[in-house]
Amino acid sequence: MAEAIPYSDNDVANFITALKDLTDPRDNRGKRHHVIFVIVSVVLAMFTGRSKLSSIHRYMTNKIDWLRETIKMPDENPVSRAQLPRIIDRLDWKELNTIIEKYFGIHIELNENNEWVAIDGKTLRGTVGSGNKQAVVLAVTHKSRQILGQEKMNGPKSSEIPSVRQLLEESGLAKQKVTLDAHHCNPKTTAQINDAGGIFLTQVKDNQPKLNQQCKKIAANSSPIGSDTLMKSYMVE
Repeated sequence: MAEAIPYSDNDVANFITALKDLTDPRDNRGKRHHVIFVIVSVVLAMFTGRSKLSSIHRYMTNKIDWLRETIKMPDENPVSRAQLPRIIDRLDWKELNTIIEKYFGIHIELNENNEWVAIDGKTLRGTVGSGNKQAVVLAVTHKSRQILGQEKMNGPKSSEIPSVRQLLEESGLAKQKVTLDAHHCNPKTTAQINDAGGIFLTQVKDNQPKLNQQCKKIAANSSPIGSDTLMKSYMVE
């Protein structure tokens, strides 16, 4: 049984009808989920007290049968945890909030994920020494250890750089807070994050010799502001 929401079935039905005129910014190629189903599911989840993406996603998964019946889309499947923020991020929230306020009298604030996300290349377990080594770039939250996205790597270690840029673009993580190793301390990747409004924390090593020397000079003559321990390395099952 679905949890009670503070609005009638008629309110929800009128809201769904109004959403049919909402702009869907996604490319028609590769669409797997109807944008109305995703929007209504997210809004109803928030009406029951959900505010974090992980909690909203669990609601959508656990209540999928009820949501299908309520939204009148019996063939829809739950959106993945990795895909959910990509769809939400592309919506015109000004346009959407106009509709939400009209039918429910509330305004939804869209807050980005406040948890740091580690992005790094990992070799798949069981492929090391097999002659068919395979690797992926993973985006994993530091504390909750949720995998938010992944991108396949092709070729040598250097292929990790374009794979990370692709992942940042497609997942929307360029707008959030990400940690990267020294391999990605380069102007193009850091500019991608900065231009998107995100924050990055990266190591500085000899691949950026001038910057490395500047950092060493600052460290030798200044007291540290603070310190933190980053997530340990791991292998993918």
